[in-house]
Amino acid sequence: MIPSTRRLLAVCVALCCSACNSDAARRAPAGDTVGTVTGSSGPWPIALSDSLLRLGEEDQTGRDALARAAANQDTATLFLSLRADSTRSRWLKDRVARFGWPTAAQASDAAARAAWLILQHSPDTAWQADMLPELERLASSGTLPPDDVAMLSDRVQVRRGAPQRYATQFTMVDGRLLPEPVSDTAGLDARRAAVGLPPMAEYVRRMQEQFQVPVVWPPPR
Repeated sequence: MIPSTRRLLAVCVALCCSACNSDAARRAPAGDTVGTVTGSSGPWPIALSDSLLRLGEEDQTGRDALARAAANQDTATLFLSLRADSTRSRWLKDRVARFGWPTAAQASDAAARAAWLILQHSPDTAWQADMLPELERLASSGTLPPDDVAMLSDRVQVRRGAPQRYATQFTMVDGRLLPEPVSDTAGLDARRAAVGLPPMAEYVRRMQEQFQVPVVWPPPR
């Protein structure tokens, strides 16, 4: 496999199999650019929440096919996905700078999930690292799911060249998904349980079903 394909897969593929569902209760009427949803950190415009839902749905479209594209060295598909991820992340980064992170209280559960998916799949590694402390703070207050923040933490660690803590990040190598380096595998399932992630055996089974490629676990020595 060519190095660029492996790099692209590391950017594009993660176990984010839950599609973002539209939340009709938060849908703004056509043309509504004034109304807001108020949250503890300030308002998030309803029209932007509506756009965020759409972008979250776009994020999930075709995501499952990326592992197969990498296995086939289909760099055209991977580059298209990376470009789309970049466009969505630029949009969200600009709105977060203006309105803060869109929590469920400020937008909706589905919009908050969409925001996390866009951040998790963003090729902007510096922005991911910058946002991690804020998302950790929100998770500690019960505002965000701790398993989502754990996955983002793993992605930031991997991109820094450091071992991940929860073994959520895998990369395609020779047609198989291999885990990025993991710290303290003996205590892994306990750490995963503490943040609401399933046991590693179940996680691997889900990955195999979702991506339809072999998943290597435990890590090769």
